[in-house]
Amino acid sequence: MMKRAGVIITVAGCALVGAAPVWAGEPATKVLREAYQVPANSQPVTRFDVGKKNEAFILDQRRQGQLLFRYVRSREIFVLRQVPGPRGDVMLKNDLGAVMVRMSRVGGPVLFPERASHGIPAWRAGPATPLGPRNVHLEDLRPALSNIADDLVTILDHDVTISARGANENTAWLYLDTALNARSAIKRIKRNPDRKGRTLPALNEIRLVSSDHQELRLQDAVLEIHLVTDDGFAGRPSSLRLAGFLSGKRTFASKN
Repeated sequence: MMKRAGVIITVAGCALVGAAPVWAGEPATKVLREAYQVPANSQPVTRFDVGKKNEAFILDQRRQGQLLFRYVRSREIFVLRQVPGPRGDVMLKNDLGAVMVRMSRVGGPVLFPERASHGIPAWRAGPATPLGPRNVHLEDLRPALSNIADDLVTILDHDVTISARGANENTAWLYLDTALNARSAIKRIKRNPDRKGRTLPALNEIRLVSSDHQELRLQDAVLEIHLVTDDGFAGRPSSLRLAGFLSGKRTFASKN
């Protein structure tokens, strides 16, 4: 039996059918200025290298109160929040609450890769290309989501539908980015089952909805992801948070 993927995009009430908030605290630029001990605006987008080439990363501190992080080898952009640490260090945490980078006044930054038990020293390698949204037109969203749905059919071996509600020309990129994060999360769970035996729940539809707050819901095999489009990257969950939610760690499903 042939498995099928579906895409539904709702724009201004018309359906087209086809095949974390910014955290409060000191401005990120101020904290990084102190951590780097150089003027923040002299190098607002920086590449950091580590001993393992595939762990090199980019930090973009151009946006007031919002730090963007991306591994050079990856397309996903994380929004990090700053948390004060011991000895004046600054911990940069993702939306799952895990430390990804520690900025130290002495000794330089330390990267904490996923599943690593200890940090890896990093060093500033120079300026990097700014991190930002991809250029996605509304007319491109349906075929892009259809491709992702096709991938999910292959991964899950059953019919899958992706619906995007409230998308427009200015927010199409965020809907696509969120769908890509969802696909990454599902792949992550299938590839690396939870140590406690938790597996991927039944999933027939991914529903992307514009909202005034972030929230994840799972009911009747429908994963509903609420996006805050005005917040940009901070208005959608990372693949790590989605993977944690889908694998059963649903305590912090809502981010108001």
